[in-house]
Amino acid sequence: MNKVEQLKAEKDGLDVGADIPRYAELGWEAIEEGDLDRLKWWGVFFRRHTPGHFMVRIRIPNGISNAAQLRAIAAITNRRGRGIADITTRQQIQLRWIRFEDVPAILGELREVGLVTLQTGMDNIRNIVGCPVAGLTRNELFDASAVACAFTDRFVGDKAYTNLPRKFNVTITGCRENCTHAETQDVALVPATATIEGETAEGFNVLVGGKNGSGGYRIATPLDVFVRPAEAAELCSAIVLLFRDHGSRDARNKVRFAFLVEEWGETRIRAALEARLGRALERAGTDERLPKTTDHVGIFRQKQATLSYAGLSVPVGRITGDQLEEVARLAEAYGTGDVRLTPDQNIVIPNVPDAKLGNLTAEALLKVLRYEPSEIMRGLVSCTGIEFCNLAVIETKARALRIARTLETKIPHGKPVRIHWSGCPAGCGNHTVADIGLLGVKTRVDGHPVDAVDVFVGGSSGAQATPGVRILENVPCDALPTVLEGLIRHIEPERLRRQLRTLSPGGAVVSSRGGSARPRHDDAGRKPILLADEIREGSGKALVVNGREVAVFRCQGQLYALQNQCPHAGGALAGGVIEADEVICPLHGYRFSVKTGACSTDPTLPAKTFAVVAENGGFTVDA
Repeated sequence: MNKVEQLKAEKDGLDVGADIPRYAELGWEAIEEGDLDRLKWWGVFFRRHTPGHFMVRIRIPNGISNAAQLRAIAAITNRRGRGIADITTRQQIQLRWIRFEDVPAILGELREVGLVTLQTGMDNIRNIVGCPVAGLTRNELFDASAVACAFTDRFVGDKAYTNLPRKFNVTITGCRENCTHAETQDVALVPATATIEGETAEGFNVLVGGKNGSGGYRIATPLDVFVRPAEAAELCSAIVLLFRDHGSRDARNKVRFAFLVEEWGETRIRAALEARLGRALERAGTDERLPKTTDHVGIFRQKQATLSYAGLSVPVGRITGDQLEEVARLAEAYGTGDVRLTPDQNIVIPNVPDAKLGNLTAEALLKVLRYEPSEIMRGLVSCTGIEFCNLAVIETKARALRIARTLETKIPHGKPVRIHWSGCPAGCGNHTVADIGLLGVKTRVDGHPVDAVDVFVGGSSGAQATPGVRILENVPCDALPTVLEGLIRHIEPERLRRQLRTLSPGGAVVSSRGGSARPRHDDAGRKPILLADEIREGSGKALVVNGREVAVFRCQGQLYALQNQCPHAGGALAGGVIEADEVICPLHGYRFSVKTGACSTDPTLPAKTFAVVAENGGFTVDA
């Protein structure tokens, strides 16, 4: 039993809620180790980069909020969070610099405005993502936000859903413009129509098994199921409980729902759901999504006559308490008090009458959170990065913003480009679905470790999803302004995506640093093989050898091979930095000898080693 499974077996994560007031009185140092992790079930996260301070993640289903909620969040941010908060790619808000003694009061203040933090971390169903302009946009098949809220009501606070093998991401959308990255989700309900008993019905087609982390981007695959809105929450619940009961609970990097989908196949998954529900499921209907993608930034006419919504760009999702307070004021002064958060970390103020639109666009806040941002800033998304995240290996937000501002001065206006930053292989910045995706790594320059990125291009979600292809590795972040300027000027992302689809009709283009390793064979198809100069000194490469993921390193002129998955938490060792004769896992910093596999961080966690054998002018791995 791995550490997390043992943690859950000893005590349900929700039960730590009763201990929060006691810990608040005693001080954060008194929190037991297991409970420090269980607090994530309550949306309270200890951050080792800010000792003594916590992050609080607020659940906001479908990103639908209002002025009263934003004022409450703004007050907490200014009074207790050093004035900053972050909008996430799951349409939530994260509070920073929270002292644990303030947590009970914060939870109470959020409850007063209808907000909770429950089950926003660890092995739970995370915030349900939906179209941020559901019910407003002319380009939706129907408003699906009620379904997202109905499903949320089923599982929040219910212990039947708090012991999943791993986290579970869901999007439910009726938007036809692919604004929620459906193919990256464990379950995605996307707009569709079907002919049932001779009549056209509106509802959802169901996609399953998508993910970004745990081995890279797996594009969610069709389940061949159509579900009507009234039955959708029940179906989503059945899928989650199927994962709870049958998903693997072994190595943490191999337990996402995607792995059960791969093992069982869509046909068996569907049959199991029918047995659980006690009825047959309708076969998939016609996918009603359009080819294009949108971010809902700008001024757009709503389906309601004489009303518009204003989508405001919030660069990298970082927002101040004062800005949140001002958004709340504008939402009441110019709209109906409603506010929406987007999967691209932006804000929407809806229901603005024609007569007020001009005055809204003249407001000072809209000169900062712009409705007509540059193409560079409009497409900028970033995860939290090492500033606050325990998993990240590089700093992201401030760097992303600084580089974007440099690029704004050099790139001609009018060329759309989406640049997404992820600070580690977990992929919270959705780097695999961007025009240009940047994945944080460490490399060496003149013998010293520095922040760097691997560069991906051509990624997308939507009905013709393509994983981003890695074209550059270990690019020092100091070199990025020049590298990105050249890429933006000379790359045509949509043309590249068309070429990738031609080369790989199923969209299964695999790029594997820190992800799923690509099988490699010699000319006779017998064994994986490495060329003598394929791996440069001080770096690694991931391979699949006889079904095993193996990391091969060149250290002091010699090749060494270890298991690719870190024995601690499954990070990809091939993406780690080598110091002396040790590789450092990019997830949590555990150190392994490339020669013996011994772990100097925790001697109980040795990595398996494999012999590297000269063969046919190159090398093979005996695994």
